[in-house]
Amino acid sequence: MDIIPAKVQVEVHVRPKYACKHCEGTSDETLPVVKIAPAPHQIAEKSMLSSGFLAYTITQKFADALPFYRQVGILQRSGVDISRTTLSNTAIQVFEKLSPMMEDVRKELFKSKYLQIDETILQVLNEEGKLNTSKSYMWVIRGFIREKSVVLYHYEPSRSAKFLEEWIQGFEGIIQTDGFESYDSLLKAKSRILHAGCWNHARRRFFDILKIDSKNAQAGWIVKEIGKLYAIESKAKKDNLSSEEHLSLRQSESKPIVDEIRSWMNKRMIEVAPKSSMGKALGYLANQWEKLLIFLDHPVVQLDTNLVENDIRPFVIGRKNWLFSGCPQGATASAGFYSLVQNAKVEGLDPYAYLRDLFNSWEREPRVLSCQDLPQLREPVVR
Repeated sequence: MDIIPAKVQVEVHVRPKYACKHCEGTSDETLPVVKIAPAPHQIAEKSMLSSGFLAYTITQKFADALPFYRQVGILQRSGVDISRTTLSNTAIQVFEKLSPMMEDVRKELFKSKYLQIDETILQVLNEEGKLNTSKSYMWVIRGFIREKSVVLYHYEPSRSAKFLEEWIQGFEGIIQTDGFESYDSLLKAKSRILHAGCWNHARRRFFDILKIDSKNAQAGWIVKEIGKLYAIESKAKKDNLSSEEHLSLRQSESKPIVDEIRSWMNKRMIEVAPKSSMGKALGYLANQWEKLLIFLDHPVVQLDTNLVENDIRPFVIGRKNWLFSGCPQGATASAGFYSLVQNAKVEGLDPYAYLRDLFNSWEREPRVLSCQDLPQLREPVVR
């Protein structure tokens, strides 16, 4: 087995220039003395970086968590002298072509009947009216477009879910989240929206008790009972059940377990000090209870928000390396590129191959990009 390191090559674009000696000295502007072939379209206008180069550096940052400043060092070993600022600014310039696509994806995604939403912190410099040390947030939404799983990242300066108020106008279906209170204030008055909860977040609080006290019988019991719910879901997945069969399985096997948990919870709530670890875990379970029941009647709903949390994980890994976004425009572009890279992964594609093909297709035929250009919905990428 051997490795051949990547090579950087210079592409020379020759634009023929012609002069007409018969046109010289005439005043007719339709007969120019010199004509030159038009420049090819570029995804980053007037940039010295090709679509392949940009697809490569963007993939390295947003799929492989390699910050631009580290890429600069790697490129220097190949004799390429380029600055981090150039890579960053050019990526933002590329995103200007992708911005309409992200907006279209957002509109189509909220036509889905089932969404999962989660958020994580992000530090952004040079935000208007905020200190550079302030927290901003990257929101991640997972749903379906034309029966295909689709992921959308979105940058917001605050953790408030109020921006979703506009997005959910006209939405009818189920939104599944963790227990963050901002979701409750947003969704509780929406009669056409069911708000589902996350059993994993409920389980986690009891599991944390077991980490400290492994012999705690009460925490051990409920962790085991919730584990039974997951075992039933694994069985449904293994047997490839239809929606109707899955619903029937949940009603016949999951519901009795949930009823047992409810009885246990109601009894323990009056026996345990509210401010104890067990009391806090029970309080969270009780506050989320109605949301935790939604999965019993809707087979599309997962037991937890693990899918969207897994979508957040690549961003968190990248954040540990590049630490912050230098400006709001950069944070917005990052959200767009993470969206494209993660959707390529969802579809089982090489993110670099997808991005290069997308950029090349735009350069061949400049157009307003849309959700149809998502890897799940476009023509197969040529590998």
